[in-house]
Amino acid sequence: MMNVDEQKATVSNRKLKNFHKRIFHRFISHYMINNKDEQQINLLHEHNQQKEAPIRNEDFEVTGFVFDPQNYLYHYWLAIISFAVAYNLLLIPARYAFNELNNNLRIFWLLLDYTFDIIYLIDIFMQSRTGYFSHGLFVRNHYVLSRNYFTSRQFYLRDLLSIIPTDFLYLIPYFRFISIIRCNRLLRINRLFEFQELTESRTRFPNAFRIFCLTCLTLTLIHWNACAYFLICQYLGFGTDRWVLPATAKNETVAMLYTYCFYWSTLLLSTIGDVPLPVQRTEYAFVLFDFMIGILIFATIIGSLGTMISSQSQSRQQVREKMDEIKRYMKFRSVNRKLEQKVIKWLDYLYTNRQVLNEEMVLNSDLSVELCKDLAVKVHLESLQRVTLFHDCEPNLLIELVTKLKPTFFGPGDYVCRKGDIGKEMYIIKRGQLGVVSDDGKTTFVVLKEGSVFGEISILNIPGSKNGNRRTANVKSLGYSDLYTLTKEDLWLVLDNYPESLSKIIEKGKSILRKDNLLDDTLTDTKRYVEQEQLLSIQNRIKKLFEIEKSLNNRLTTFFDTYVESVRQVKQQLSKLEHQFGARKQSITVSMNVPMSAPVVPFFLNQWKSNTAANLLKFKSVQSMELDD
Repeated sequence: MMNVDEQKATVSNRKLKNFHKRIFHRFISHYMINNKDEQQINLLHEHNQQKEAPIRNEDFEVTGFVFDPQNYLYHYWLAIISFAVAYNLLLIPARYAFNELNNNLRIFWLLLDYTFDIIYLIDIFMQSRTGYFSHGLFVRNHYVLSRNYFTSRQFYLRDLLSIIPTDFLYLIPYFRFISIIRCNRLLRINRLFEFQELTESRTRFPNAFRIFCLTCLTLTLIHWNACAYFLICQYLGFGTDRWVLPATAKNETVAMLYTYCFYWSTLLLSTIGDVPLPVQRTEYAFVLFDFMIGILIFATIIGSLGTMISSQSQSRQQVREKMDEIKRYMKFRSVNRKLEQKVIKWLDYLYTNRQVLNEEMVLNSDLSVELCKDLAVKVHLESLQRVTLFHDCEPNLLIELVTKLKPTFFGPGDYVCRKGDIGKEMYIIKRGQLGVVSDDGKTTFVVLKEGSVFGEISILNIPGSKNGNRRTANVKSLGYSDLYTLTKEDLWLVLDNYPESLSKIIEKGKSILRKDNLLDDTLTDTKRYVEQEQLLSIQNRIKKLFEIEKSLNNRLTTFFDTYVESVRQVKQQLSKLEHQFGARKQSITVSMNVPMSAPVVPFFLNQWKSNTAANLLKFKSVQSMELDD
């Protein structure tokens, strides 16, 4: 009996489900399809809004005064408007809380208020003339800039609301000179943040500036909280309980009252405590709110401050880790104490003088090619111009050589080069002193100071040099020295594109060797050219071969195009002659491929076919010809 009832219940449930499916499935599917279509339409609309407007040449024409956001004048104006915003940010709550301060200097405050209101109005004009980049170009049409600004949401929701003359409420006796009615001026706080970001990106001390901004933010929060505490004390009444200010506070000056409120606010927001316990319900709510704000905001501020301080000492921490690792290695290998101290001194020098700064990494960073080149020219060009061999060279040659300079460093007593070594690079002293010493290293003949250059003769491969490319002296670092090096391979790769400068440099090198009687003029330049080819790496050789092949292909293509055109002209002339003398013969046609065997052609074309058909098939990239009788 139960089985029959269960079967009936199952059948009825199945019928009910099928009924719901038939009735509601159509509406649900229709709703889902419409909802999906609406989502796709919204996504397409957002995507279209994100696209830049099409390029219009009139947008980039100079039609009037336009602010360039990357100019320092724009930065100075942001400083002025930020000062106006900071004035309203600090003085509006203070004047509202400490009424005596507002009443004593009423004329002074009115003058400052309306002066900064004028600055707000000027800022609207400045923003309507501030250019921006569109499609990589700077928009300078002030009509376009003004139209975009005055139709933007920023103008209506922030800038326009911030200059509404709420001071007309002063005419109402209840609102007479109450500063809080000017709180709409705080809507322009975005200009303060813009000034902070721009200054942070341009200053040379970003971490110090971030710490300064965090300090200002902390003081502002404490200031607002101090004003709120004083207002609550006035509302509850001085001396009503132990939490509020005592009754004698009515006789104190504004400066004394503000100092106590600021001290109380600092203790409460920093969660240090040591303040009177609240008594009333309002006091409890205010203290709990302050504790929550203090925990959240100050935890964020302290965390950011710790991150910035740790980032400042990050390079030092890297040096310490390297020093610890090297110490463990030297201890494991039983290195003597003298060498260990030398290594430690060297690492200390790297931190105190170089700040562990990788110059090659900076020059090869995300900067553009031209910016990297300009930066290298600014840093190294003065040093390279001191080289006598490069005095009369082309400016482009010096710029290319500047990008090839690489920094290297030597410690006290380190040999830069030794007598008899093969010269593979030249040196420019940037900092420190080097000594030309005897073979035993005890006697110093000459001291090379900052700006000196040596080793350039050995990398020129001058034919007839009695020393060849060998070093002629021992050069040792007297202290810590910073040098820039230019390798022989980089030098010859650059000089290969400047043959005139190459001949000048070789002649200057020969004159220097002649003065020291180290040149044999009987030798030719064959050896130098052979060594120059040996300096080229395999990749450079392959690149050069590809360039030669490309040039030859272009020349062959031009040749065969000219040849085809000449054959066509001959055909036309033959056709004219046949038509003139009435002897019409079978025409000559030009096609794409040359057959291995073709019928005999009249006149000289038979000889041309037999000689060139096999050669034309070798050039697959060039269109060939086919001659038919």
